[in-house]
Amino acid sequence: MITVSQKKTNLLIYYQCWLAIVAVSIFFTNLDVYWQTTGILPLEPLHWIILLIGASTPIIFSFSSRKKFLSKSLLRWCVGYFVISLFYFWLFSSTPEAFQELRVRVLSIIFLLLALIIFSKYYVVQKVTRYAIIIAGLLATVINIYEFFNPLVFIAVNETGRAAGFYMNPNTSGSALVLSLIFGVDLLKPKYRAFFALLIGVGVFITFSRGSLIGWLIVMIILISRNIIPRQQFFLWFVVLATIVTAVVGITGNSLSLESLQDTGLINNNVVGRLQEFGSPSNTDDDAALARIEVVKLAWHMFSEHPFIGNGIGSTSSLNVGALSTHDISTHNMYLYFMADHGILGAFIYPLLIYAVTHPYQENNKYIIWVFMAFYLIWGFFNHNIVVQRFYLMTFSLMATMNQTTQRLNYKL
Repeated sequence: MITVSQKKTNLLIYYQCWLAIVAVSIFFTNLDVYWQTTGILPLEPLHWIILLIGASTPIIFSFSSRKKFLSKSLLRWCVGYFVISLFYFWLFSSTPEAFQELRVRVLSIIFLLLALIIFSKYYVVQKVTRYAIIIAGLLATVINIYEFFNPLVFIAVNETGRAAGFYMNPNTSGSALVLSLIFGVDLLKPKYRAFFALLIGVGVFITFSRGSLIGWLIVMIILISRNIIPRQQFFLWFVVLATIVTAVVGITGNSLSLESLQDTGLINNNVVGRLQEFGSPSNTDDDAALARIEVVKLAWHMFSEHPFIGNGIGSTSSLNVGALSTHDISTHNMYLYFMADHGILGAFIYPLLIYAVTHPYQENNKYIIWVFMAFYLIWGFFNHNIVVQRFYLMTFSLMATMNQTTQRLNYKL
């Protein structure tokens, strides 16, 4: 016989699952930023987080019953990150850039902790969250393919000509797809995993993002070597895909070339440059790549001038160079981002976050931990917004709660 207490618990679990799906639908898909940018729903990220906090009130009120399921390592990292940020804000002049950076960091900490509570305690909640991430990844792949054949569909928010969908940035889109692969592949039956991985790979490839492609390849090597993705299934689907591509090229013959595709409007100069670079890595005509090299040099110079104390938070928020001189850009490197701000201390902030969410080590999550760590350690060299964007933060909280819940499997539903 189900008691009133059990009914209340089950209702709370169902509500928690619904809340997790809503969080993935809004934040992992990047719809919160897309809606604001396009003016469809002109709410700032802070407003969305406040709404999510309000909706999470029943979960937050049950904090005492779930606090032992929260990652102590991640909580300590959040406290340390806040203290360091506040200290450096006080130590250096309080410029508008520094204040904005402090605001963003505090908002990131709040979101990390909120997601940690939403995903906490119950294995079923984390499983539902991961299925929602699979769906979000498949949706993003379909949208990327559609945008690839209709380059003007997102032209108002994405001028690169490369597929990005709701993420509006090809690099961001590619990384989100890789994360959907990491968290979703083992939930699928083995016979579907290779197809899913290759489909995600197609979505990543048509973003023409160097970092995302490298990340996808590294993740695939680990998954295949650990036999999470059956080798035979993978090579079978790979041969099928290669055969289709070869057949298309054979039918079109010489008519299929970069020049002809560019003439039809299917690809633009940006995409052509990326394809030529893939074919010839020594090609140095990519202005965006050269500009990113320059910002890395500038950030390293800032660090080398003040290696022990740094330059204060927000110090790299307005680096203007080369092809990106019309935009305020930063380091495109998570490690240098913190090192320029905090000196040698900053070199440990991001790696410690990765360690915090994967500690303590859990055998049942072994493969996810390895691919998660490998991807994020590599991705840190290509992106400086990892500790800012909500869908990245969501995966850190999810990884932390998965490790905590695995220790107490009797709480499975």
